[in-house]
Amino acid sequence: MKIQKGMVAAITGAGGGIGRCVAQALAARGVNLALADIDQAALEQSKAACAASGVNISLHICDVSSNESVEAFAAEVLAEHGKVNILDNNAGITIQKSFETHTLADWERMMGINVMGVVYGCRAFLPVLKDAAKNDGAHIINMSSMAGFVGLPNQATYSSAKAAVRAISETLYAELAHDNIGVTSVHPGMINTDMILATLDESDDVKQAEKSYKMVKKMGIPPEYAAQRIVRAIEKNHLRIRIGKDAIIVDILKRLLPVGFNKLLPKIAAKARGQK
Repeated sequence: MKIQKGMVAAITGAGGGIGRCVAQALAARGVNLALADIDQAALEQSKAACAASGVNISLHICDVSSNESVEAFAAEVLAEHGKVNILDNNAGITIQKSFETHTLADWERMMGINVMGVVYGCRAFLPVLKDAAKNDGAHIINMSSMAGFVGLPNQATYSSAKAAVRAISETLYAELAHDNIGVTSVHPGMINTDMILATLDESDDVKQAEKSYKMVKKMGIPPEYAAQRIVRAIEKNHLRIRIGKDAIIVDILKRLLPVGFNKLLPKIAAKARGQK
C-alpha cells in the first residue's frame, strides 16, 4: 500500500517506545494520527513529538484489554477522522517469571492485553478498514516478538501470547487479501525501550530482570529503526518482519533445529543467571 498524505493511522500503545516512533514516522509522511494509550501524560508527549509535522492528531485513553474500551476508541476515531487506513495494534506488556510462579491472574492479564487487545482492535476497526481499502488501501500491524517463534524460559505467558499474535496475523493475511487489506506481524528482538520497567517488580528475580533491562538499553536496537521497518512493511505488504539480528538468529535456529534449539535454551538460560 502506498502511504499517502491525508491517510489516518490508529495506534495503540502510542505513549512511548515503538508506538510513538511509528506515529512520528507516519506523521512525517503526512498521515493523520489517532493515538491511544492508558497514560494521558505519555500521549501528550507523543503528540508533542509529532506536532511539527502539522498533521491532525487526536488522543484517546484506551485499555486494550477491554472490548468496550477498544470499541469506544474506534467510534471516537471514526467521528474525529472519518476513516482509518492503518491500524497498529502495538500495545503490550512483558513479565519475566517461571511457569511455576506465573499466577492465573498473570495469564489473564497477559492474554487480555497482548492477545485480546489485538483481537478487539481488529474486530472494532475491520469495517472501517474495509471501507478505506476500497479507495486508498488499508493495513493492519500486529506486534508479535521473536518470542513468538519459540517458547523462551521465564516467559511462558509472553511467548504464548506472541505466538498467538503471529497465528492471528497469518490468518488475517490470508482472509483479507481479497479485500485489499494488508497484514504484518512484527517480530522485534531487543529494542531499546522501557517496556521491561513496567513489570520489573513482578519478576521472579528482580536483579536478573534489571540485568536484562540494562542489556536491552545497551544492545537494543533504537525504536526509530523499528518504526522505519514497520512503515516499509506497510508499503511492501510484508506478512512478517524480523527486527534485529537476535530475532533473525532465533528464527533461523528454530527453523534449522526445531528440537535441537529448544535443547540449548536451558543452558542459555542458566548462563544468563550466572549458573554453570
